[in-house]
Amino acid sequence: MTASRVLTAAVLATFAGSLCTPGTVAAQPSPAGPSCPALWVLGVQGTSESSPGASATTDTGMLGHLLGPVSAVAPNLLARTYIQYPASFGGAPGTGAGTDPYTVSANTGLNALLAASEDIATSCPATSQAVVGYSQGAQVASGFAQIVGAGGGPVAPERVAAVALYSDPDRAPGSPVIAGRPGQLTPDPAPGTAGAAVSQIALSTAVASGGGIATTSGVDFGALTGRVADICVEGDLSCAAPDRAVLLRVAAQLAAQADLRDPIAAINSVQGLLSGALGDAWTTVVLNDFQIGPGSVAYVPAASLAQRLTDAADSRTPAPGPNETSAAEARWAQITATVAANPLTTLPSLAGSLSAAWGQLVTDNADLIDPSVWLRYSDIPARHTGYAVNGQLASGVAWLTALAHDLAGSQS
Repeated sequence: MTASRVLTAAVLATFAGSLCTPGTVAAQPSPAGPSCPALWVLGVQGTSESSPGASATTDTGMLGHLLGPVSAVAPNLLARTYIQYPASFGGAPGTGAGTDPYTVSANTGLNALLAASEDIATSCPATSQAVVGYSQGAQVASGFAQIVGAGGGPVAPERVAAVALYSDPDRAPGSPVIAGRPGQLTPDPAPGTAGAAVSQIALSTAVASGGGIATTSGVDFGALTGRVADICVEGDLSCAAPDRAVLLRVAAQLAAQADLRDPIAAINSVQGLLSGALGDAWTTVVLNDFQIGPGSVAYVPAASLAQRLTDAADSRTPAPGPNETSAAEARWAQITATVAANPLTTLPSLAGSLSAAWGQLVTDNADLIDPSVWLRYSDIPARHTGYAVNGQLASGVAWLTALAHDLAGSQS
């Protein structure tokens, strides 16, 4: 299989694979007990598993296998709400009825999650919250945790007892199970509790290699560090993509913004996005990575070409504005004029620097052509959709249940 075919298959498998989740869990009744329970859990489903009109309390999809059992065990201690959002992927075949690009869908989900959290914080200020997300929903939940952890969310960090991320595309490379806490297996207790029940929990999932397909550096959960679990299994390309596979991440970022409803629309959409990303990357390189002196030009990169490409393809990175584009054009004219005027002194060192940068870019994609690496991804759909059947959700059930008991005990 050629590298391009591997890349295409990998990207589609990563994002479309969430459709193959285990069967629907039998619907649970709405939570019983007081209107303001000890713990309120917000669930964000994966691609195709939700919609703007989805039920907020019916246990379907991947997270139904998590929240259904928790609700059955502790019905009087917690409530659950599934976030209604498109959960779409550009209308690609097999990804549900929604046509919004992945990035638009995820942003809609984040806004819906923030709004739901704010409603709970307003109506039940003494209730602690937990957030769980799977795949696209994990990226939404991760965004929520970053905002709240930085003190900018609708709920105070001390009111968020837990965040559980399953198959998070934003997972930091080599992230431990408790994000930011290498070697720690027991989550920190909910603020305001002694954590007696939580102290008996161990999230013993093995640490997967690589990192999320949507990031090269991961994220910071701030004040929530210690209460965020990043669950990922080896071979799940969404959260454990190879380290040296920049073009895979660039392709994934572009696909996440594309119109994929049919082959023609997909080709045109991706072509336009790729052209824009390359132009944005070049503008950034010209403005930041070349130094011009009297009769000299040097390429001294503040970031690698791989990072420039990845950032430019990421919809979360602001694109250069007209002023920056004009400045880059003027600067490039200055660079070419300087080189033309002093070719013997400028070209050798400049060529050497650019050659080294290109060589590094090749190295940064070495995993794409390494057969031994791709053996880890021989069964991507099963790895991506197996969190219920392989027992990964069981520890989440135990964790949320323990939190509910600890929180209820602290209120008695």
